Amino acid sequence: MIRASKRLAAALAVGGLLAVAVPTSASAADGDLTFWSGAFTGQTVTYPDAGTGCTTLPFVVHAELNETATGIRVYESTDCTGRALTFPATDVHSFIGFDGRSFEPVG
Repeated sequence: MIRASKRLAAALAVGGLLAVAVPTSASAADGDLTFWSGAFTGQTVTYPDAGTGCTTLPFVVHAELNETATGIRVYESTDCTGRALTFPATDVHSFIGFDGRSFEPVG
């Protein structure tokens, strides 16, 4: 949890520089992807290698820190179907009004 907090602080410190890398094609999400159960509070889970397919989250999430070069899509379902939010590469975002239950990298 301390590691994720340091990453969040570093990401917030660079502010507008977060969204400068845009991948040219879909690939595995190389880099850390961290989720929180609250608005950067509560339970955390970090995926050092998010892979290429659908991943079911261990709890409902409401914030993300994407330190990868690949965008992600967070779904309300546990099987990456239905309603979703899409976030770009190198993004930090909270989404309190949306219950994320699974995610997958997108190109």
